[in-house]
Amino acid sequence: MANTFKKVIDRLVWAQVAPTPNAHAAATSMCSDLRSDISRNPFVYQLINNTTLNRYNIVTKGWAATSSPALAGTFGVGSAMAFAPSLGLVGTIAAGATTTSVTLSTALPTAVGLNMLANRGGSGEYGFKLRIIDTTAGKTAERYITGNTAGTTPTISVLSSFGFTPSTGARYEIIAGRVFMLGAGTTASNIWRSFEVASNTLSSGLSTTGLPATIGTDSDIMVLDEQYTPYDCSPGDGMIKGAYNYDTGVVSRYALAATASGASSLTGQASNGDAVVAANEYRNFQIRIVEDATTPASVGQRRIIASHTAGASPVYTLGTAWTTQPSSSAKYVIELPNLMLLRSSATTTVYTYNYGDATINNGTNSITSGSWSTTYFGAAPAANAASGMWMPSWGIKPDANRYARQSFCYFFRGGAATLDVLDIAASITGTWTGAITYDGSPGAFPATGSCGGYSPFENEGRMFYLNLYVASAVNQIFRFDVQNRVLSPFTATDFLQAGTAAVGKRIACYAALDGTDTYDVVLLNSHLSTVCQEMVVLV
Repeated sequence: MANTFKKVIDRLVWAQVAPTPNAHAAATSMCSDLRSDISRNPFVYQLINNTTLNRYNIVTKGWAATSSPALAGTFGVGSAMAFAPSLGLVGTIAAGATTTSVTLSTALPTAVGLNMLANRGGSGEYGFKLRIIDTTAGKTAERYITGNTAGTTPTISVLSSFGFTPSTGARYEIIAGRVFMLGAGTTASNIWRSFEVASNTLSSGLSTTGLPATIGTDSDIMVLDEQYTPYDCSPGDGMIKGAYNYDTGVVSRYALAATASGASSLTGQASNGDAVVAANEYRNFQIRIVEDATTPASVGQRRIIASHTAGASPVYTLGTAWTTQPSSSAKYVIELPNLMLLRSSATTTVYTYNYGDATINNGTNSITSGSWSTTYFGAAPAANAASGMWMPSWGIKPDANRYARQSFCYFFRGGAATLDVLDIAASITGTWTGAITYDGSPGAFPATGSCGGYSPFENEGRMFYLNLYVASAVNQIFRFDVQNRVLSPFTATDFLQAGTAAVGKRIACYAALDGTDTYDVVLLNSHLSTVCQEMVVLV
């Protein structure tokens, strides 16, 4: 249904939905899946304390408790959470695949029940998404699961043909997602854990090396996941939508076409696609090979871009050499690098976590799988304070002059109107610019109790929604335009928020899908309350 909202005449309205099972208290937080298509997980997750994790069904509007996180430490200020869609369940398949089914060879961490993977928990929605990377066929295919046998090595049926018969040993990735949770207090084993949502697996023993000795003050995590794309692209398209249709299904996926390759490089298109990139615009992003009919074994490789040239036939120099050099006609996508960036504990450090299953290497710095780095990106201009928050901008489409870029990661320091920006592509360790100028400052600012969420789906991926908390104030809802650097007041809630300010991320955003139309939806858990309000943003 087309958006027929009439500006000025029509009114935006917050609607109360089911209350949370537990009231917001200091350090409780929420996270959601920011994918823009039907593959997005239909739940918002809410971390209440070390033993309580709730989830909200965005389709049916109901809340329920889920598995205990069993976090270590003393829950309180500094705790945080984030959702990452990619690389949660990976492995290889066994012999006997057909064009519409595979049997897993690499066991899942937890046994699944019969057909459990065929329903993500929404209302009549598709099952989880299965990606097959076949180095014999030289193809990548993503299909929705329609059925599975029980156990740790299930046979999985999919909605439509892969377009080929997957070979024995082909790689699978179930792109369901993980909820990552950080406790507070003295850093110890299991203060950092993940919950994989397809197999309901709670991790143990995730690395904490490199984290602060004591986690406190406040924390915020930004996820740079390959499934997160600009507003005019779908997961699997990357940051620049190519013209080559490498995969068909419920959602078609498009790639760019290489024109040359080297042992540690790939050359892009002579026209259209990435022929208009600025020099190093996508440094520290990744290239993923999605199809190669000439050199099938190159498919599935991910490499970080160390640098690249501008304009037609851009040459991407990679952080590490290819294991198998792609052909000069390989198809590829440019994506976010599957990293989490944490600001925490009143430090200037950017704690960077590699949640993938392989080492990330940009040619200067590297992070092994499941590890933290304190040097991959450079230190911020000032320490974070209570209610400091990241505001990414990967959902935008850059302007012709590249004044605004998808590599810009804004950060409100907290406790003041000061806004910094990290450009992850400006140098090999990124470049911070402190105290930038933006419209709306000085004015409202993120004091203790404030929070926000990015909504990259509509409004050209520009809007980040904020509750700039002031006890009992009517007007405390704002949004920040990450493309044009404007902070402006937004529709006030009907429910008046009050009480002594307490930190915690109480806003989550997600996509509402109606055929080909996509809408921003914002969920707000009111301060020190169980009251929840939701808005479908139409303007």
